[in-house]
Amino acid sequence: MIVSAAFALTREEGWASVTARNIARKLHSSTMPLYSSLRSMEAIAGEVRMRAEICMQEYQRRSYSADCLVDAAIGYVVFARDEKHLFRFLYVDRPLSAAQSYRHGEAPGLAKDAVALGGVVDLADQAATAMQDPRILKSWAFSHGLASLISSGVIDLPDDHIAALLLEMGAAIYGQEGGTT
Repeated sequence: MIVSAAFALTREEGWASVTARNIARKLHSSTMPLYSSLRSMEAIAGEVRMRAEICMQEYQRRSYSADCLVDAAIGYVVFARDEKHLFRFLYVDRPLSAAQSYRHGEAPGLAKDAVALGGVVDLADQAATAMQDPRILKSWAFSHGLASLISSGVIDLPDDHIAALLLEMGAAIYGQEGGTT
């Protein structure tokens, strides 16, 4: 219940709102039972991260095109648009560096689709792979930049415009019509 409340607070208001007092308020409880049950805020953050990644992966699995890599990129940007606070939690408020590989290989979701997605599953994998292939670095930087602009409210685009931008950039990066991001 504590993790569910922390996830809901993150989703609705952002990670900064996740405090023992706010979790207790969400659960219609006093803070005393929370303090006896809470392992740590880091443990809560880890559980919220797992749920946020599952939510993002649901977006990435949706069919937006005929290409699963394009779908993953579009889903990533659409997730940033629709779930602004969760996106900020994952990539701004509590980002993991490439060196921080928590539960690596055990993360639910896209891990089982790694072959279909070219082996690039999470941020740590993307960073390591991107450093070896400049095309992946460029497409990753563009996708994340677009997601960040949309998440922060600088621009607002519907799914079809997001797809068109990602396809156009993919074509430019990979030198092929239709491109792959």
